[in-house]
Amino acid sequence: MASSPEGPPSPQKTPTSPLPVIPCPVGEAKTPKAEERAPEPLISVLVPQVCRVPSLPEVPEPEEETDVIGAGTQLRGTIAFAGTLVIHGGFVGSVHAPEGTVRIGAEGQVEADVEAAELQVEGKARGSFFAHDLIELREGADVHGNMRCARLQIAREAAFEGFCECHRPSSPEPEKRMDRPDLDDFFTAVRIASLRP
Repeated sequence: MASSPEGPPSPQKTPTSPLPVIPCPVGEAKTPKAEERAPEPLISVLVPQVCRVPSLPEVPEPEEETDVIGAGTQLRGTIAFAGTLVIHGGFVGSVHAPEGTVRIGAEGQVEADVEAAELQVEGKARGSFFAHDLIELREGADVHGNMRCARLQIAREAAFEGFCECHRPSSPEPEKRMDRPDLDDFFTAVRIASLRP
């Protein structure tokens, strides 16, 4: 191998190997001062032309964030979030997530005012619950309080005590149904007709 005092040689290929030769300086860490060094000899290291690194499988990005209150954890306060909140522990306070999902796990115990897009209950819940879309009481749910939602699902083994109001999802402009007659006008007309002599 050739080395020249003007600078390091360019990478070369040996005739017997398809691998490139990359020069590496020897002994750079041994000399304390760079000014006192004499030009150092170079050695060659064989490096494969193609270096294949095993690729890891790609992990898909979660579609939404999920926050968890673990079993054995007790929290008090106000929680506001977007995404999903899963409660396996205890929580007392209020939850505000008009576009999020709240899940109360089988071990979860919640005393709160909850506003969410969806509420799914498997554990114990006490308070006032408002869901812009769905409230689902799954098997094992024990709910005491008032619920207001657009859709309601109650499993056969779920328990609910309180008041529930199911409403239609709000639309930007109320629609007047043309297929059903306006009964108020009808009864007003009948009442007026019955008062006439």
